Amino acid sequence: MEFIKDPVLGQYFIQVDDYNYSVFKTIIPDSGTPYDSCLGHFGNFGSALKKIVENKVRQQSYDSIVEYIKEYKKITQEFNETFSVS
Repeated sequence: MEFIKDPVLGQYFIQVDDYNYSVFKTIIPDSGTPYDSCLGHFGNFGSALKKIVENKVRQQSYDSIVEYIKEYKKITQEFNETFSVS
């Protein structure tokens, strides 16, 4: 198994094996001992990146749907400027 870690992904990383792409998020609880939480397994790289975008946008509350969509588009654009999401 190999791992893809990139500063743009922040606390997320992707584990790559012969069958899929697994998305993980490194969580540091109050105890200070970090652990990796699996967010899902995906058949292609683009789907794995989209899961990271969705999870990042869900880390805060929004006062409107428009605000949520703007944040989603902002993160997606940030990813697209760094690498192509398909």
